Amino acid sequence: MATTKSKLSITMLGVLAAGATAPVLMSQFQDEKEETSLISNPDTGGVMRVNGKPVIRGMALTREQCDKIDKAEQAKALEWMAKNVRIPLSKPLKVGIVSFCPWNIGPGKCLSSTFYRKLNSGDRQGHVKR
Repeated sequence: MATTKSKLSITMLGVLAAGATAPVLMSQFQDEKEETSLISNPDTGGVMRVNGKPVIRGMALTREQCDKIDKAEQAKALEWMAKNVRIPLSKPLKVGIVSFCPWNIGPGKCLSSTFYRKLNSGDRQGHVKR
């Protein structure tokens, strides 16, 4: 399989080249990088979740229900990005940041993070002072 310098899949590169919207890019990125479980599992805090949503132990969702949740959560995460990130970014950068910040670590933790502060200051490299 051919490798790309960007480490994006051939499918993701094709979607980008086709001019896909951020929600389409995010959906593709998450299909490739995120694991979906249809049966409840405890998160790191012990809360039972299915596809990121708090549920009761043993609960299961259908693939269609998980897809619906994902679509709503992706919209919220992209909305968070539009509201809170004040510098211009390419669509791939937006998707990567949305996947990391509001999607994985949560909006509250993201807002107080060094990552978020440096991003909004324009420091895309994240240089560390020594």
